[in-house]
Amino acid sequence: QSVLFRSRGARRKIQGEAFIDDWAGYPPRRTSWLWSAGLGSDVMGRRLAWNLVSGINDGDQDSERTVWIDGLPGEVGPAEFASNLSGVQFSDGSELRFAREAVRRREDNLALIRSSYEQPFGVFSGRLPGGIELREGYGVMERHDVVW
Repeated sequence: QSVLFRSRGARRKIQGEAFIDDWAGYPPRRTSWLWSAGLGSDVMGRRLAWNLVSGINDGDQDSERTVWIDGLPGEVGPAEFASNLSGVQFSDGSELRFAREAVRRREDNLALIRSSYEQPFGVFSGRLPGGIELREGYGVMERHDVVW
């Protein structure tokens, strides 16, 4: 199955992988996280996917931070997100840069439940942990501060 994706005026066909954000956790009443998920390829032509998070499910080990290379998963170390969601840095010096092209944003204040949500979609460049250089990357960044 394939999906047509528009980026910077170009049309690209993406085939084979997708992310489904499905979690059945019980976070604290006040929770904040930063998240990134993306798909692409590296300069060696390998298929890449990543799921990076800070603030939830992000222990030093057994986190949900994962990079897939040709479908094989590997956990990566802690990720530091730029405050403006323009990128992610890693302890080995690798860095993903992010150029937003569209954004979903929502603010809710329902007395007992409050949420501030921002999720830009766009294009990634740079390197994943381990020096994996992106040839192309597309995906999402997210900031969510919530009281539920």
